[in-house]
Amino acid sequence: MADQPPLELAGLVAIRGGRKVLDHIDLVIEPGPPFAVAGPSGSGKTTLLFAVAGLSTPDAGVVRVAGKQVSRLPPRERARTVGIVFQDYQLFPHLTVTDNVMLAPKLFGLAGSEARVRTLFDALGLAELSERRPHELSGGQKQRVAIARALALEPDLVLFDEPSAALDPRTTSDLAGLLVELSEKAQFVVVSHDMVFLEQCCPRGVRLDRGRVTAQGELAEIIGEEGR
Repeated sequence: MADQPPLELAGLVAIRGGRKVLDHIDLVIEPGPPFAVAGPSGSGKTTLLFAVAGLSTPDAGVVRVAGKQVSRLPPRERARTVGIVFQDYQLFPHLTVTDNVMLAPKLFGLAGSEARVRTLFDALGLAELSERRPHELSGGQKQRVAIARALALEPDLVLFDEPSAALDPRTTSDLAGLLVELSEKAQFVVVSHDMVFLEQCCPRGVRLDRGRVTAQGELAEIIGEEGR
């Protein structure tokens, strides 16, 4: 559904512990460069990310990715529609880099996956690390493996959960550049409270506060709302 926006949220509500963590969020993300979801801790960013990924069920509203309603997708189709890169990477410690990235494509029986993964490894600088295991990698290298794994299924949308949280400033800057370079492969949505990092990779986005969108547009406008 190439003519459909990568992400549409309509009336999204999530209630946790009797409190509205997401309060009737309406949002349409058109195709383009990485899109930021910024805001302080407790603003609803992670809840929003999990709802978009189909990992939690909102109490009201609809999430559509490339025109497909996420809640109605079978698990395999959802995995091929929405990718996610977790803050702690969630790599399998006993598997090599190659096996971590190839696991889902093999399970799904995707044709051409080995060639696609080789291309990803070249783009991400992972070719020389392909036989290492996660404990042999730096934080930045683990992040790249997690990105390769998310892209291996060629999803329409890839979500990033606080991707700069465990990285030093140099690696953070490298990651921001990498997201810009790779953004033509899928629509990236970056959830973060790190405004410096977001400035480096996301020219547009929204700010959440208390479960509501309080600013939307160019990142400079959102930074203004952050009080910077």
